[in-house]
Amino acid sequence: MKKLIIVVLVNIFALFMVSNIVSGITIDKWQTLIASAVVLSFINMFLKPVIKFITLPINILSLGIFTLFINAFLLYFVERIVKGFYIANFSSAFIGALLLSIIYMLLEAFVIRGKVRIIRKEDVYGKPQNKETIPQGTVIDVEAIEEKDK
Repeated sequence: MKKLIIVVLVNIFALFMVSNIVSGITIDKWQTLIASAVVLSFINMFLKPVIKFITLPINILSLGIFTLFINAFLLYFVERIVKGFYIANFSSAFIGALLLSIIYMLLEAFVIRGKVRIIRKEDVYGKPQNKETIPQGTVIDVEAIEEKDK
C-alpha cells in the first residue's frame, strides 16, 4: 500500500512536469492531475504488462523501441478516460510518454528504490581488494537496498 501511494505521488510529479514541458499536453485542474496519475498508475500496474506480453515478438524485433509506442497509446488511453486531461496529437503523446518514462525512471531510482549500496567484487584470485589496489576498469556492482514493509 505504501509503495502504491509513492508510485502515485511520483506519477503526479511526472505528469505535472510533462504537462509543463510538452505544449500538446494540458491538464485543467489539480484534481484532474491527481485522477490522471491514479489512472495511469493502475494502467501501468495491470494493463501494461499484459500488452507488453502480447506484443513481445514485435518488441523483440524492434529492440524495445515499440515500448515507447505502447507508452504513448496508454497515455492516450488515460486521456480518453479522464476528463480535463488533453493530448493534442500523437507526437505530443509520444514525446510526453518518453519524458514520463525518463522522469519516472529517475524518480524511481532515487525515491522508490531507496538507498543504494556499492559492492566491490573480489579479484580473480579471491583476494579482497582495498581502495588502493583496485585496478583501473574493475567492475563495481550496485545493489538497491529496499526497506522492509511494516
